[in-house]
Parts: sequence; C-alpha cells; structure tokens
Amino acid sequence: MGIKHMLNRLLLVLVEAALEIVPPECRKHPSVVKDARRRGKNPGSILLDRSYHHAAMKDIKNSHKRGRPDIIHFSLLEALGSPLNKKGMLETYVSTVDGYVIYVKPQVRLPKNYDRFKGLIEQLYEKQIITSPSGEELLRLERKTLKQLLEELTPSAVYLMSEEGQEISLREMASEMINNHKPAVMIGAFPHGVFNEETVKLASKAVKVFEESLEAWTVVSRVLCSVEALIL
Repeated sequence: MGIKHMLNRLLLVLVEAALEIVPPECRKHPSVVKDARRRGKNPGSILLDRSYHHAAMKDIKNSHKRGRPDIIHFSLLEALGSPLNKKGMLETYVSTVDGYVIYVKPQVRLPKNYDRFKGLIEQLYEKQIITSPSGEELLRLERKTLKQLLEELTPSAVYLMSEEGQEISLREMASEMINNHKPAVMIGAFPHGVFNEETVKLASKAVKVFEESLEAWTVVSRVLCSVEALIL
C-alpha cells in the first residue's frame, strides 16, 4: 500500500532528444541517399540515424548529441509500459533537438520494432498528428521550445537528472517529488555531451542519483519505479 502523498500527475519530459529529420546539409550525402532509397523514401523525409548516416554527420553542429532515435524509442517504451502510466498518473513529452515537442498520449501503443517506430515518427513529422482508427489522437507534433512547453504545463517543480546535479538517492528524490502536486522530471535523451545552458536554467533542482552516467531509458525506469514504490 502506498503512503499518503500530494502527487496527482508526474510530467516526464525527454529533453534535447536526438530525434530529427535528416537536416538539409546531409541530404545529398551517399549514406543518406542510399538509406532513403533502400526504404523507398525521400532523403528529406527520413530520421537522422547514426547507425546509417555516421559519415554524413561528421561535420554537422553538435553531431555527438544527434541521430539517436533508438534512445527515444527505448525510453518511451519504458514510460508507456509503466504502472504509473497505466494508472493515469504520467504525462509524457519529447522535446527534440530540432525545436519540436511531441505530445505522447498515455494510451498509445508504440511499435516494439525499431524500424516501424522510425516509420511512425517520420509519419508524425509529415502529418503533425497520429490518430487511432477511431480518430483518437495518439501523438501530436508542434513547433515549440522546452521553455514554452514548461510554461504551458505549469509544473509545481522541475527536476533535471544530471551528472552535474546534487547527489541524492532515488528514494529521496521520489519522496520529494510525491510531495508536489504536479512535478516535472527532465531526462536527457541524447548519447553524449552536456545539457544546454537554457535547459539547466529551467530546472528548479538538478539531481544526480548514481556516480556514473546511465542510459536515458534506465533513468526513466528507475525514476518511475522509485515513485511507484512509494505510492502504488
């Protein structure tokens, strides 16, 4: 049985997510053209993916933080499959490296297959909305900054999971979070590097829960499990 708490809903935001359509400066590169042809698509309509486009990415800005849709895929599967989400107590958002926000409805069932996931997100970039056969909205894409998203969501506190943050235990952080009505937790969804200064400034508290860096989906899982252990 969970303990008494104030938490009504937890806002999970995957920030600086390494998710974007191949940028214009890479679209003529042979690795991108070959991948697009293999998939029967236009080079300007596919996701940047380091697994296929490494050579094309060498000279683009912040290349070390880009081209990893798999991080977002794994992290979303963790979040959407969690008991907290199934109880209707989790809202999930993705703030991408190219200035978009993806609104992820709790009932969406994302493909487990990575290629199918990429195809779905490419469709989202094209149509801005994905609906169920009955017309129910599942995913929505909007041009929006992280700052604008947080202003819209009005969280009661904003936690940033960061290697540069205050070192506390997951249980201690979860205890703090459940004493808020609507806290947000921001988790970096990029492979390497540090958070942008603007992201850090948006947090009311930066926290570190392990002495080494962890994969984004591991952090998602640990944070949600810690909250669930206290209230479910």
